[in-house]
Amino acid sequence: MLSKSGFTWDGSRKMIQCEKAQYEAHCQIHKEAKGLYAVSFPYFEQLAAIYGKDIATGESAEGFGEAVGNLEKEIAMEEEENEEEDIISTGIARRSIDTCSIDTTSSKRQKKEPRPKRATGPSDPFAAMLQDVNSQLNNMTQHVGAMTTSFTAAMAREAAQEDPQQKSKEKAISELSRLAFTGSEIVEAATIFAKAPEHMNMMLVLPGILRRDFVLKMLSDERKKQG
Repeated sequence: MLSKSGFTWDGSRKMIQCEKAQYEAHCQIHKEAKGLYAVSFPYFEQLAAIYGKDIATGESAEGFGEAVGNLEKEIAMEEEENEEEDIISTGIARRSIDTCSIDTTSSKRQKKEPRPKRATGPSDPFAAMLQDVNSQLNNMTQHVGAMTTSFTAAMAREAAQEDPQQKSKEKAISELSRLAFTGSEIVEAATIFAKAPEHMNMMLVLPGILRRDFVLKMLSDERKKQG
């Protein structure tokens, strides 16, 4: 595409620049170029190197400019090969007519039959390359999106498991303060709650008027064990 007059690469906007009418005319000949107008390829210059011929031989990959240049050369070589094949086919046909007696009807029928075309790649390699790069970027984006969703779900599950216990601890400390326990008593009770969470849960489910008595008994029993 860039080998045609009027098509340029905008390095700042990372897209092909040309008149829309010219682009539409180009797409009538090269169907695979459809959908590339005004489309940005932000990572094209970094990924374009993987399409260099040197990748297949293990040598260093060619740059963006070299890749485009090689594509233009390949297009020109394909056109020359097609012209040479047409010339050779025409010459053989003329020599056959001059040296052999050919049935006129059979000869006309053979001329009408289309010559098998040599299998080639897309008529616009540059457009095909852009489409391939865009497809790879879309696949990469989907993969990263799936990983992000999975990670977020795992974090949410972990937070859901941790939050209830953390909230219970905060509620228990707040309740000890409300019940007018001293700082040292709150620390002692919190230590017991850490070792035996069932004591904390029991205090929280008891009616408010019984909670202070429960904590006092718990502290007393703990001191007896230590004494």
